[in-house]
Amino acid sequence: MDSKLYNEILSDFLLPFGAINYDFDYFLHQDNDPKHKSSECRSFLEKNGINWIRSPPRSPDLNPIEMLWHEMKAYVRKFNCTTDAEIAEKVIGFQRNLTPERCQKYIDRLKKACL
Repeated sequence: MDSKLYNEILSDFLLPFGAINYDFDYFLHQDNDPKHKSSECRSFLEKNGINWIRSPPRSPDLNPIEMLWHEMKAYVRKFNCTTDAEIAEKVIGFQRNLTPERCQKYIDRLKKACL
């Protein structure tokens, strides 16, 4: 994904969502991904009046989904899969062990990261 596509996503989804749910009075928190910091993205945010909070360098990841992806990739990599079928099998195995309680642990990590 590049800055242009990211801006399209913000335009198609964030702007309508923010208008409906927050009357444009909200803050967008982004990490240090290059497309988030690009001049094209900053220009888009300014043009559309989006208040933006950027994470400091080397800050903890505050997205539970990113934490889950990281753990799943580490799980799959330890099996040294050589085919797409093997990878799919390991992803499904990881998914089978994904309980509501385990998901809650990802969310609880946010509290620790924010303290």
